[in-house]
Amino acid sequence: MDYFVALTAFVEAAQSRSFSQAAEGLGIKASTVSRYVKELEQDLGIALFNRSTRMLHLTEGGETFLLHARRVLDELEQAKAATSALNQHPRGLLKLSLPPAFARRHVLPALPEFLQRFPEVRLELLLDEAQANLIQAGIDLAIRIGTLADSGLKARKITEQRQLLVVSPTFAAQHGEPASPDGLIRLPAVIGTALLAEPEWAGGQQIRINDLEARLLAVRQGLGVGLLPDWLVADSLAAGQLLKWLPDWQPVAPVAVWFVYPPKRIVSSKVRCFIDFMIERIGIQPDGQGLS
Repeated sequence: MDYFVALTAFVEAAQSRSFSQAAEGLGIKASTVSRYVKELEQDLGIALFNRSTRMLHLTEGGETFLLHARRVLDELEQAKAATSALNQHPRGLLKLSLPPAFARRHVLPALPEFLQRFPEVRLELLLDEAQANLIQAGIDLAIRIGTLADSGLKARKITEQRQLLVVSPTFAAQHGEPASPDGLIRLPAVIGTALLAEPEWAGGQQIRINDLEARLLAVRQGLGVGLLPDWLVADSLAAGQLLKWLPDWQPVAPVAVWFVYPPKRIVSSKVRCFIDFMIERIGIQPDGQGLS
């Protein structure tokens, strides 16, 4: 038995004192209304109506049940109205899961403008390279970089990510740019720790670092050549703190930066407005260079 439908049928019958009039108001058969009331009476173990040939009369138990049934249905309507209002006007807590380096470079600087535009949204940011289970962790929205697993999550592309080979001006002056990738093998390199195998181009002295921003700092200090995301090195390149080497060489295929979120029939307005805001601010540009 669908209890909410049964409660609605009971309240309509109690107000109209007629199964047929209740059925007409609900757009169902009178026999269906009668069945719902009978199922409620069986579940409660008490008669709700005294029936006559012309009219229904509530029993004492029916009067008590009607009082609470109306309250339940009113609360349901208020819950629906409140939820609908949330979806129409962004408000409430928005829980985000973000890669730390990307968040510091491109999300945190945008938050003052976002919160000014949507003052009723509260934010909780979880900065972690580990990819938490969004549904189990109660996360509304996450940013993921790379190829997405077939997890059933919804996704929207933010931008492309390319890996750039970069060095500091001091390092470039000491070693000189090689004519081809083969010339990198003899040079010191700063690489990540998540690689399953050593990159073919990194055959010299190596420093392995598990943090992207620390790798960026190490390359800027002249400790080696680094292969780093374009969105991470853009500011350093613009400021002359880094130089790009072998710009036409792409040892790693470009990947995408994604918003991912749990599959829902209706996406809440707080999630939708954050996605639209960030796409507007850092999304793909006509030349394909989304983050610069």
